[in-house]
Amino acid sequence: MVFCGKPSKSCHACRARKTKCDALPHGCTQCQNAGRQCPGYRAQVDVIFREETTTVIKRAKAKHEKARQKAAPISTASSSSSSSSNSSLELAPTTPSQRISPSYLNITPSIEDRAAAFFVSNYVIGDSGPTRGHLDQLADLYESNGIDDNLVAAVHAVGLIGYSHSVKAPELLPKAQSQYTKALRLTNAALRCPTAVKKDSTLMAILILGIYEIFTGTDQKSMQAWAQHIHGAAAVVKLRGPDAIKTPGGIRLLAHVTSSMIISCIQRDIPLPKYIVEMQELAEQSLTRVDPSWRAQKAMIKFTKFNGRYHANLTTRTFSTQNLLSQALAIDGEFLDFFNHVPPGWEYKTVYTDQDPEIVYNGHYHIYYDHWIAQIWNAIRQLRILLNEIIHALITDDLASAQPSLRPHDPVAAFHLQNSFRNMHLMQAEILASVPQHVGYTVHPDTHSSSSSSQPWAHFRKDSGADCEFPVMRFSGGYFLLWPLYLAGNMPTATDEVRAYAVRNLRRIALVTGIRQAGLLAEVVEMKRHITVWGNGEIASAEEDFGG
Repeated sequence: MVFCGKPSKSCHACRARKTKCDALPHGCTQCQNAGRQCPGYRAQVDVIFREETTTVIKRAKAKHEKARQKAAPISTASSSSSSSSNSSLELAPTTPSQRISPSYLNITPSIEDRAAAFFVSNYVIGDSGPTRGHLDQLADLYESNGIDDNLVAAVHAVGLIGYSHSVKAPELLPKAQSQYTKALRLTNAALRCPTAVKKDSTLMAILILGIYEIFTGTDQKSMQAWAQHIHGAAAVVKLRGPDAIKTPGGIRLLAHVTSSMIISCIQRDIPLPKYIVEMQELAEQSLTRVDPSWRAQKAMIKFTKFNGRYHANLTTRTFSTQNLLSQALAIDGEFLDFFNHVPPGWEYKTVYTDQDPEIVYNGHYHIYYDHWIAQIWNAIRQLRILLNEIIHALITDDLASAQPSLRPHDPVAAFHLQNSFRNMHLMQAEILASVPQHVGYTVHPDTHSSSSSSQPWAHFRKDSGADCEFPVMRFSGGYFLLWPLYLAGNMPTATDEVRAYAVRNLRRIALVTGIRQAGLLAEVVEMKRHITVWGNGEIASAEEDFGG
């Protein structure tokens, strides 16, 4: 496997004609103007690396032939000097040592190469779709020779964990642990270096080490370990300063750190650090085009701040119910606006079927452009669930108080109360509808959908065949689905049927991908337990400059 540079995003027709292509999600303008059907685009990640075994063999043969020809005249010269009767030169016959043996040509990738390829194929989502990708900065770092040893070790650690489970080779697990330890050691060294601490490679290594914790975590302490990596990444963002967000890659890294920080802060009912919010605002000023995912993240940041304020108010009673309710409804309005004005390429198709109810809940499921688009949709749904839980609690707690600020029979309050419950149920149902695509479910020929499309996700398979090394379920699918599925199954309003569905599919993710934290979350949902590690304050007390 070799890195091939940043690949062209143009469609096949425009690349063949060497014309500029605007690469719109549903077909480029150039093909439309030419009156032809746009043939579509290459998956960027698939062409970042190229299989080079054949090329290496050819080079080996050429090198050997050159060496043989160079050695041949020497043998011939000595032969002709001893026999003057030979007037013409004869090449010496190839000796056994000069022949290319089959074992010499049997060039196979190393375990580390396989691990890196596994990581790229399962966790990196290119930016060729309707939004930025996931960890797609790896391509930029390869292109600029910006990948340091700590990042290489982190990629190998996560790749080896997944690859070992995929090919049923547990003997590789110690090697994965060794790479993880190496990545930690090198990253800690980078953090002590004023220059290395500001590198994109260092920040990405920390984020990938967080993925390792999710893969290997078997208890709630592992969730704390993940949070420590993420809050460490946030501290690095602060050290990097504004200069680090002057490039597209730096801005994308900031967005990744912010997304993870939103999760951690919501789990702990605290707001984002002020400097993260300030860096986001500063980065937006340099954007020539605001990506839809960036717009969604801005609304998520607002919710995170509000969520921290609401939970702090349970003790301080600084804000009135009316004030908090007004803020909550305004934020929910922003989320709803995103739902009502879906950006191009973000649409999803609804497929109806009565088959496989253990995977397809309630007879239908969604298909998105890719897992990353689905993940952002589900992130908004999760926050809407939490937000509408707060709206519901604000109204019911106020009406049950000795001196309610809301009138008991106020039609507006009654509407918001009913609407909050309806929103929670709808968001839960839509999260469950995203499960089949995440777990690689096959589109059956007898199913029907609410829309037609020819997107790249239209070729699901249910089994991979005996000679396929990688599982059908892309590991990013299981990874992105953990928390949405946990929340959907652990909501106070979740039925026994929904809870059982969530538990079953969390265990499916654990079984197929080896992501151990999926099994842990399945147990929490099944036993109706709470995650206590979020409330111990260790992370929060270690962090400064939290926004109010």
